[in-house]
Parts: sequence; C-alpha cells; structure tokens
Amino acid sequence: MKLMSLPAPDFWNVPNTPYQTCLLTDDGSSTTTEVAQCLSDRGWQVIVLSFPNSLVPKRPILPATVHRVVLTNLSEEHLQDQLAGIFQTYGLIGTFIHLHPISQYLYNQPDTLVNPDKAILKQVFLLAKHLKSSLTQAANQGRSSFLTLAHLDGEFGLSGQQDFSAVSGGLFGLTKTLNLEWPAVFCRSLDISPDLDAATTAQIILAELHDPNALIQEVGYTRKGRVTLTCELAHLGV
Repeated sequence: MKLMSLPAPDFWNVPNTPYQTCLLTDDGSSTTTEVAQCLSDRGWQVIVLSFPNSLVPKRPILPATVHRVVLTNLSEEHLQDQLAGIFQTYGLIGTFIHLHPISQYLYNQPDTLVNPDKAILKQVFLLAKHLKSSLTQAANQGRSSFLTLAHLDGEFGLSGQQDFSAVSGGLFGLTKTLNLEWPAVFCRSLDISPDLDAATTAQIILAELHDPNALIQEVGYTRKGRVTLTCELAHLGV
C-alpha cells in the first residue's frame, strides 16, 4: 500500500431534497461546533448526537439552530429509542457524519473498565445498522451520505510521525463494507491530521460531502495536501 496524491475535490452543488437532515456525532471539541455551523449555514437541519459523559465529557456550545440529543448509556435499545425520537421529530436522516475524538484525549477518562475507542466504534456500527433504512430511502431522492472522520495522522497511519490508537481505523473497514452493501449511498472515510484546526476540518468535510466522485472511498489530509491509498505490485527477489 502507498499514498497517492489527490487534487482538491470538485464541488457538486447537490440539489436540496426532502431529507436535508444531518445526524452529526459530537467529538467533544470545537470541530463539532464548526461542522454544525457550516452545515446549518447551507440550509441543513442538524442534530448533534452526544455520547455519554463517561466517554466524551465535554459538550461544545452549538449554534442556536442546531439540536442536541444525548445518549445516557451505551445500550442498543437506548440508541434505538433516541433515533426513533429523532425520526419522529425531525424526519428521516439523509446524511450521517461521525467525528471520532482524538484518541489521546479519550484515554484520560476516569472509567478504566471501558475502552472508549472501542465503545464509540461499536456505537457507530450500531448507528449504521439502524440508519440503513433512512439513508437508503433518502438516496432515492438525491444524494445521501455516510461519512466518518478519524484522526490517525492524515496518511492512514503510514507516516510514522503520530501516536494514535489503531481502533479508530475500524471506521475505514466499516465504510468500505457499507459502500458495497449500500450502492446508492455516498460512503467515505476521512483521516484528518490532528494538526489541522477545527475550521479547516469543517471545510474539508463540507468539500468531501459535495465531491461528485463516488469511486474514492478513503481520503487523508495533512498540511501537505489530500491523499488516498493505492497499491502496487511488490517484486520479491529470488
């Protein structure tokens, strides 16, 4: 596997659909605020889903137009109940964005019995399970999206310059699987360097959501630019 440079994505001004509602997970940082504001400014109805305090204790201030739903425990039944309430109040979800917290911040939590990376990753898998119907239905009316963001090193862990938890790398496998199982839904994973600030990260997410090229499944960003993974044949000596 090797990195391949990519140009900046083209911007497809996606027509509005009846499903202009985005569910955005809260990573406990100003990135949540910036992304919610960007989407809200472009006419999206944004609902922020916050994880329990035991996992992500910080709750950034949200724009006045953005609604917050809080998970108080990690059971699948509770998640289903919260999603049912969202559907009833705001309609079907057309876009899902997961912001994974920077791993170094997660391991400062007091509950040592729970691996926060694994617990959050499990929640994202469950969210995919229970959002499938909504996202595939929304895809019939235009673009619907499933996008995840991790902070490895912006180069899919290949730089050797950053410490990170490999657990969040599971997001890339999930998105690749969904891309096969949900052909009508735009699925993409991002690896954004922790060195990039919240405002830059929000603009990256907005640009990737509007990329007309649905063939690319994973994109990394560092200060050096935009990359994806490719593979080349290794020639073994005899």
